[in-house]
Amino acid sequence: MSEHMSHEKPTVSILISGPSRTGKTTAANLLAERYGIDNIKIGELIRQETGIDNSHFVERALTVDQRMDAKQAEMITAATADQPFILEARLAAFLASNVRVDRWLPVVTILFWAPEGVRMERQLRKVLRDDPNSTVTLEDLRDGERDREARDFAQWR
Repeated sequence: MSEHMSHEKPTVSILISGPSRTGKTTAANLLAERYGIDNIKIGELIRQETGIDNSHFVERALTVDQRMDAKQAEMITAATADQPFILEARLAAFLASNVRVDRWLPVVTILFWAPEGVRMERQLRKVLRDDPNSTVTLEDLRDGERDREARDFAQWR
C-alpha cells in the first residue's frame, strides 16, 4: 500500500480465531498498528490474571476459562462501529457465533488455520531462536501440542 494512502479505521471489530501458531498474534499486531485500534489478546489476559503461561496446557480452575469466555461475549455484544477493536482468541469466532442478540453486530470473524506440521515447524524455529542450544524436536513439540489441544478441548466442553 502506498505511504500516501490513508488507513481508515474500520467500522467493525475484528475477531481472530484459530489454533496455536497459525499467525493470529502477528496478524492482530499488524492490524492494530495499521488502524490504531485496541488489540485484546485473551491469552495475555489469562497470563496477567493468573500468572499461568498458557503457551502449553496448564491445569487451571474452570472459572478462569468461564470468566474469559464471558468477557469475550460481553465485548462482542457491546461492539460498536465507532469503537472497533481486535480480539485475538482461539475461540472468539465460536463465541461470537453463540452470542444471541436481537441486533446486528459490527464484527467480522477470521479463522486462521495451518497444518499441524507447519505450526510445529514455526514453533521449532521460535524455540531455536530463543534457545539455540535447545534439543527439542518436532516430535516433542507435536506431542506437546496434541496433549495441550486434547486437554483444552476437554476443559472447554
